[in-house]
Amino acid sequence: MIELFSDRAHYRRESRGQLAEILRPFWKEATFSELERQAMYGLSANDIQVVDDLTHADLAVLPMTWNHYLAGRKLDRVRQFIEAARHTRVPVLSYVSGDEGVAVPDGFDDVYIVRASGLRTRRRARQIAQPVFFEDPWKRYPELKTHDRFANLDTRPFVGFCGQASLNGIKFGWDVVRGCWRKGLYHSQLSRQEPQPLLPPSWLRAKAMRQLANSPQVRTCFVVRERYRGGATDVAARERTTREFYQNMAVTDYTLCVRGGGNFSKRFYETLALGRIPVLVDTDCLLPFESVLNWDRYSVRVSQSELASLPDIVVRHFATHGPGGLAEIKQRCRKLWEEWLSFAGFHRQLAQLILNPARTRCP
Repeated sequence: MIELFSDRAHYRRESRGQLAEILRPFWKEATFSELERQAMYGLSANDIQVVDDLTHADLAVLPMTWNHYLAGRKLDRVRQFIEAARHTRVPVLSYVSGDEGVAVPDGFDDVYIVRASGLRTRRRARQIAQPVFFEDPWKRYPELKTHDRFANLDTRPFVGFCGQASLNGIKFGWDVVRGCWRKGLYHSQLSRQEPQPLLPPSWLRAKAMRQLANSPQVRTCFVVRERYRGGATDVAARERTTREFYQNMAVTDYTLCVRGGGNFSKRFYETLALGRIPVLVDTDCLLPFESVLNWDRYSVRVSQSELASLPDIVVRHFATHGPGGLAEIKQRCRKLWEEWLSFAGFHRQLAQLILNPARTRCP
């Protein structure tokens, strides 16, 4: 069991969206039973307890995200919290939220920083990529687990994608201008949101799909939408588009994954959760636990600069492993998501990596 120390005096209900992720199962306004906690988060008091005494804690968790403290100009509270942890030699865990994220100020190199966005080549020494958390698709759509009972008899790799993509020149130009504007605001210190790569994700997805669709060596199943979720606004439409998204993933071997508004792909983690193989167009993405996980065992990574070779790289992967090897990789992907990338799995492994790095092993 891991014992966490934090300071609830930092927390306000109206700012719950900026609460540190690991505290969410344990800091609730209403009564929350152990059964409810396990059903929603997969964690229990047997895994983690929040304690009031810093000297008895394994980890000190900065209660709110860096976004919250920077926006509210509350860095004095951050320094007080971290100095107390340093004094007792308890490691400090902190979070950055949002697609873009914010830059953590200098002077906190000994603090662990968990964030979804960011660039691999500019990561801080103790920065760890956070996966995107969502409901288990196998629980939501249990019928999709049966798709692998039917062998793919095609001798070509089968790649899917369902989502927003566009090669529209006007949209491309507008997205680039908007990206330049955000970058200008950041460098002028008028915004704390870190700028993202200028190439629009919608354009990058469409370009990658064109490479795959034009290759006779690859079989594709692409559902292209002009707008996010196809413009779905009501509950029924959102449910329909979500089901279509996962159905597309389930009938294919590989799923094309390209960053979104931030430099990470939610689809990448959804693909692993469904037991499929992500094909990631790598835009200098930082993946979770890169120091211990061999991501080549679970995914196909293709640099953005190598898009012209995307079909050949996928074909080589398919030819190397064959149908039997692909089935094994799919099972491995699902297990990885359960044990390392789900909400419970990620936080168990995160605590283990911080407290006992020598015992954290690549599966």
